[in-house]
Amino acid sequence: MEELRNKQSPEVVELISEINRVRDIDCEKHLDLACDLFDLAHECGNEDLKNYSSCILGDACCKNGDFSQALFYLSAGVKGLSKTDEYLLTCRCYNELGIIFGSESHYITSEEYFINSIELARANRFYLEEVAACSNFAALCYGMNAYKQALEYSFIALECCDYVEDGEMKNIFLATNYAFIVRLYLKLDQLKEAYDNYVLMEKIVEQYTDLCSCFSIVLARYFYFEYRKDELNAQIMKQKCLEAFYSCDECMVYFDETKDFINYLMKKSEYAEIENMFNHLEKITPEDDYVDLHIFIENLRVQIYTTVGDDKKLMQSLKNYHAFTERKNEGNKRSFLATLKLRTELAQEKTQNLFLLAAAETDSLTGIANRLKMNAVADELFELANKEQKNFAVEMMDVDMFKEVNDTHGHSKGDDLLVEIAGVLKSISAKNIFVARYGGDEFIVFYYNMSDQDIINKAEEIKQRVKEIGDELGLPNLSVSQGIVNHVPRPLNRAWDYLNAADLTLYFVKNHGKDNYRLVHRATELETIDWN
Repeated sequence: MEELRNKQSPEVVELISEINRVRDIDCEKHLDLACDLFDLAHECGNEDLKNYSSCILGDACCKNGDFSQALFYLSAGVKGLSKTDEYLLTCRCYNELGIIFGSESHYITSEEYFINSIELARANRFYLEEVAACSNFAALCYGMNAYKQALEYSFIALECCDYVEDGEMKNIFLATNYAFIVRLYLKLDQLKEAYDNYVLMEKIVEQYTDLCSCFSIVLARYFYFEYRKDELNAQIMKQKCLEAFYSCDECMVYFDETKDFINYLMKKSEYAEIENMFNHLEKITPEDDYVDLHIFIENLRVQIYTTVGDDKKLMQSLKNYHAFTERKNEGNKRSFLATLKLRTELAQEKTQNLFLLAAAETDSLTGIANRLKMNAVADELFELANKEQKNFAVEMMDVDMFKEVNDTHGHSKGDDLLVEIAGVLKSISAKNIFVARYGGDEFIVFYYNMSDQDIINKAEEIKQRVKEIGDELGLPNLSVSQGIVNHVPRPLNRAWDYLNAADLTLYFVKNHGKDNYRLVHRATELETIDWN
């Protein structure tokens, strides 16, 4: 069987390197390469690579504006990815999921993802990702009229900008966040604070003139001059806002600014200009894309046509509004069903993996845990007992004269005997008792946080029931020997020390008549303390 590929496989490493190279340069190439990685991972990759490739593909879909597919793939991989050390990609995925859920009006879920992204970015010092997530969350708060919280996260974004190494991205985020803060303070009627941040915004724009025509910047200027009743500059900035709006082919880039601008024009009853803007948005945005945008447009058209008394257009807009609302509901249903199907498939895959894992860790003859599983459990119980300072006991047990059973009655009878003994051990297993087959006719029992007497009671029960099994199988005088060590872990102890002491105790019992059990607290007791 071909070995499963992982992130260190040469073919995967090369593909990931190329994806990272084109991510911010060529969106279509980015998507093609992400699809290649996804196909490769799901053909012959391990679980971590599958989760990673799903998130890479979701990121690529988001970059290409396909939010529906992005949601599907990000949801498929982000939970598993979050359990690995892929912190940067996880951080980006959380941010993108926040954007997607926010665009679909699932504001609480959007908030949770943005906060997750911010916290993960902060913990790992991903300053650029923290700036982006804080800025996006601030915009969400603004849309919910939570202006003070929007200010809080905008200022956090500004603080993080000081540590961003990419000079171009740093200045874009600084300028656009100052512009956003200006609009926020104007909403709160705090002109002095708006002016202070307006000055800071302009200082950056003076140094980086490419930002001068940025929609966020000119919109902040327009609102500022309108608030100051500077009609001349306000009119100039209004025209620049329109130029920035009509020159942008991707409406979602400045969706929040566009809504703010249109809502402001609504207050000024500039319906003709608004209608032109709607026509432009509809021209560059197909009806099947960004349904929320079309709902926003038709909602405002209803208000306009109600105000101007155009009943014919009003009825058409009401029909359109209803149609887009229904389309959104259908889209939400499809997303829900797709995510539900994905969740079911992942649950089934997880169950299959658990069964495969259980099979790999189970002794094929007896059905109880094998030695591999026993070693893992021994380490876990020892660490827990050491941390909590609780008793941890190990019992080693084997069948007396088992070779004679095989030689006299055949290996089939010997196998039947081992299966029956395993059944006895299964019956005593509990939340604090673990049983396993060590190998051959030897078995292991771990007791956690149990007293000596409780453990001896269990050992006696095993001893008596094995005798009953012997009678049932036609093996008279069948017996087992049991060696047990029980104590709280001591300094420098390891799980192996328990196994070694239990093994020594078992052979002490076998050398002193067999058909018995002995419990000690350390191996030295075997020769220094009397025992019957």
